Amino acid sequence: MKKVLCVCAAALVLAFFSTSCNKKCQCTTYVNGVETLTADPFEVESGKKCKDYNSEVTILGVTTEVKCHATN
Repeated sequence: MKKVLCVCAAALVLAFFSTSCNKKCQCTTYVNGVETLTADPFEVESGKKCKDYNSEVTILGVTTEVKCHATN
């Protein structure tokens, strides 16, 4: 029984540390499909995911798109 409790406690500690790490995103800007800027990685606000920062806007036939992905 002690081994089971010990294994469960270790699993909980591991789960806590793996979810509490700060995640970073890196975003790249494209204009009409051509990469124009890759910004430095930044920490994600709490409760958000990298894909929440993605956007796409078309004005006067020019499409500007921001695609973000997680980094280590």
